[in-house]
Amino acid sequence: MPSAIVHLKVAFDLKDKLDVKNIGQFYAGAVSPDAVNIDGFAEQEVRYPAHLRSLDYEEWKQTTRDFCKQNKDKWEKKEDFLKGFLLHIFTDIYWDELAQPELFEGLEKRGAKPEELRDLKWKELYRFNSFLQGDWLYDEVLPKIKTAELYPIGTVTLDLLKRYTEHLVVDYMSERSIDEPPQVCNMEMVEKVEKACLEEFKKLY
Repeated sequence: MPSAIVHLKVAFDLKDKLDVKNIGQFYAGAVSPDAVNIDGFAEQEVRYPAHLRSLDYEEWKQTTRDFCKQNKDKWEKKEDFLKGFLLHIFTDIYWDELAQPELFEGLEKRGAKPEELRDLKWKELYRFNSFLQGDWLYDEVLPKIKTAELYPIGTVTLDLLKRYTEHLVVDYMSERSIDEPPQVCNMEMVEKVEKACLEEFKKLY
């Protein structure tokens, strides 16, 4: 999975192509599954249901498609939040499939040992956070999240989501960005993921 800023960059880039009307709602949905991590990286039994997670990528994709079909009518008046939620999950899936292998390979070429990859991955993503930040984030995305109406979804409670979005708006970038150029992550990775996510949405909407 990528960082919250990567999720928001994907959402920002795709909002028009996904015919989003309520943009704040969409951005809030696009970070909602990670709200379970607000008090620290959640245990698997908490984190996996919030992300509809399966260890098999094809099964995970199908579970996400099924969730959309089963819930689309229920979310008719707040469908942009649902779109954001689905985009978060598809972004996780395709990041793991398309971007993360390249990320790990790049880190290993720089001398990383297998047992170091998880920690070094997050350090690299925090460098990428710093690279990605800009007007799109501070003038567009975070202000809209701040005023968005929030909803519980799946196993993510309203309280968790309120606390998580407040953290994103106030503290996240100061805590989770490193002011250095990324060593491996690049926009080509993001664009590959965006393209794959768009293909999924064509099947659903």
